[in-house]
Amino acid sequence: MKQKTKEQKLSPMRYIRNNKRRVSVLIVSLSLCLAIIYVTNFLIMSTNSTCKKSWLDPYERMCKIGVTLDLDGEEYRDMNEDELNEIWKEMYREFANKLDGAEDVIKAFPASSTWINIKPPIAQTGYHIPMIEPEYADILLDHMEAKLIEGRLPENPNELVLDKATMLNNFFEVGETYGEGEYTITGMLDCDLYFGYGIMDAKLYNSIYILTDKRVDDATKYFPVIGREYDKENDYVMDYTTQTDDFKNYVENEMEAATKYIYIGIFVLLFISLFVVYTTYLRDRHNEWCLYCSIGYSRRSIYLSIIGELLFTFVTAVLIGLVITALLVYALDMIIMKPKGIACQYFYPDKITEVVCAFVLFFGLLQIPIRYALYKIRTIDAMEDDMY
Repeated sequence: MKQKTKEQKLSPMRYIRNNKRRVSVLIVSLSLCLAIIYVTNFLIMSTNSTCKKSWLDPYERMCKIGVTLDLDGEEYRDMNEDELNEIWKEMYREFANKLDGAEDVIKAFPASSTWINIKPPIAQTGYHIPMIEPEYADILLDHMEAKLIEGRLPENPNELVLDKATMLNNFFEVGETYGEGEYTITGMLDCDLYFGYGIMDAKLYNSIYILTDKRVDDATKYFPVIGREYDKENDYVMDYTTQTDDFKNYVENEMEAATKYIYIGIFVLLFISLFVVYTTYLRDRHNEWCLYCSIGYSRRSIYLSIIGELLFTFVTAVLIGLVITALLVYALDMIIMKPKGIACQYFYPDKITEVVCAFVLFFGLLQIPIRYALYKIRTIDAMEDDMY
């Protein structure tokens, strides 16, 4: 009767304790790989965050509609331009008055608008600020939760105020002019949005700003309230739905297409480098495994030991990499993002999942050189036989 012998096992921790320097190099390499991938994503995605803050977030609290008026009728034929402009403005004021008290409406007022630039790390974006009559300033500021922290509120035509992030992003200072000297910045606001407003001049109204008590997904519902039918060709709406569509089409999709190859390139270069480092590491340990095999350890036992070492290395690298990444992201926000008024987001679950999946794939690919290294293991007896 054969007596079963218990297979000897190699402890992966024994090698790790005795080769701290080599293991540390691998851990640091993998940790930095994770950090580089995620920080690159953080910098790229800050453009998305900035656009979301300027394009989408304000429309959680408001919406806009624009109405094209036909003043070419017989009754307007003998009127001069000033008279026609006044009729245009009066009709917009009437529309705004009709909207007061409508569903979800806190206040509606006519306005023109001007464009403010915002420069994230990639590309350029911006947003419209309302140019309003002075009487609507208080309710607008209160609704958008903005308060003056420097300078004064605008009082005269073509004066405006902007939030602190916009001021930082454009290197504006209170008292400067904007738009080839057309507008004067009289103050700075504290607001959680990219936001500002100004006092309009003699220009015509081109929109009705509607401050709402909840998000409005379809602002076309306000056209029947003002006694008009929505004309898609000539009228316009800007609500949460239209802004979301624009954000997806012009920001998310474009950024995804533009950065896809950047991610692929980073993954490939980093993992090729790590693959070369690890295969060199395996070659350096060939004689050690030959010795283990010669004194009775099976290839299976050696393989399990290698996998144990690798799992320890990967898990430790991921944990350390997450800490390094968090510190880098925070530092970049404090040093670059906040001082330049750029919006950013720290946590991207989908990107973390992508990195983890990439590490799992890399772990699987490393099985190839490991299996090959095990195949090349030879005992001392076999080596001596080759010599004679």
